[in-house]
Amino acid sequence: MRLRSGFPAPASRWIATPALALLALLTLGAGGPGITVTGVRSWPAPANTRVVFDLTGAVTLVAPDSGRTVELAVTVPGVVVARGGDVPDHLTVGDGVVDSVEIVTGDFGARFHLWFRDTTSFRVFTLDPEADKPFRVVVDVARPGAEAAEIQRLAGIAAEKRLERVRIIVIDAGHGGEDAGARGPGGVLEKRVTLGVATALATELESESGIRTVLTRDGDYFIPLRDRYRIAEKVKADLFMSIHANSSKRRGRGNGTEVYFLSQRGASDQADSDLASLENAADLVGGVPPEAEDDLVSILYDVKRASAMQQSQLLAESLLEHVSADRRLESRGVKQAGFMVLKSVEFPSVLVEVAFINNPYEASLLKNPAFQKQMAKQLATGVKAYLQRAGLVRPTGGTQEEARN
Repeated sequence: MRLRSGFPAPASRWIATPALALLALLTLGAGGPGITVTGVRSWPAPANTRVVFDLTGAVTLVAPDSGRTVELAVTVPGVVVARGGDVPDHLTVGDGVVDSVEIVTGDFGARFHLWFRDTTSFRVFTLDPEADKPFRVVVDVARPGAEAAEIQRLAGIAAEKRLERVRIIVIDAGHGGEDAGARGPGGVLEKRVTLGVATALATELESESGIRTVLTRDGDYFIPLRDRYRIAEKVKADLFMSIHANSSKRRGRGNGTEVYFLSQRGASDQADSDLASLENAADLVGGVPPEAEDDLVSILYDVKRASAMQQSQLLAESLLEHVSADRRLESRGVKQAGFMVLKSVEFPSVLVEVAFINNPYEASLLKNPAFQKQMAKQLATGVKAYLQRAGLVRPTGGTQEEARN
């Protein structure tokens, strides 16, 4: 494990190409006197490690915004910076991507010095305060070879579908990493609940002959919304399910389960619109730049979208029918809203709001592993019923010879 200190290496060690500017003013204006570093943490993921520094105000950074290096220094000049009492001056990460982090603060400002295991790509940016998140300095460090390995893995799953004639179901555990999602009483976090239900659902479905599951995430890390459904597209998925936990603005008043499919014409009502806006804001929390929507949509695309939405409604109805068997939760119906994660036209897609995490009773259920498994079992039953109704599997679970590839 390497742990080094000292001032930044020469610029030639920071940046691999001269096209990258050394000075990256990622936020306009210094934050004034009295800035404090209140937290530092790392989020290891299959593709990268994210290191996040929390600050009490906006600052100007001097650093390369991206490049390749084995060590990196990010400097905050021109403002007095203090280090909070719970923030260490050194953080050992040691996850195979980032070795360690050093934090130096004082009258001169601050310096965040990071050492990587190998020479690799990185990206530096800032995030404005969002919900309960403060101003943040973020460094994303790529895991060498991870992108190529992931492409090969997903291609292998798609090939398995063709050869073995299995049905591929992609299960998306909402939120993750820096994006905790909604919070319930007693510190219940949506990102943990969704991963518990998604993992249990994958286990339940894998026990069925002819079904293969893929989790968009299997740990506590952030994935952009579009990347979630693109994983499903790359494996030629037969359907996509995103698992979430709802939260009402009226403390403790919301209750029950609802299942959504995509709406191109607006949400079912204002509450559904607000919920979609909240879930779509995950990319803002995670620091993903917006992408322009393609205004030129082909006739073929329109036909595929109409078919996918029709099948999505059937899937949503099947899921809710079987979830409603659990009398502990009220059925809130099948609804539509413009969730970003449902926007692929390649397969039926639904978003399941399992229960209300801010409702004390339902929060106690959501954090219970036994309830998570029971919910997963009911969802799995709904999935299998849909596959049979859609003619994608035999009633006994075997794949039909005539089923589509």
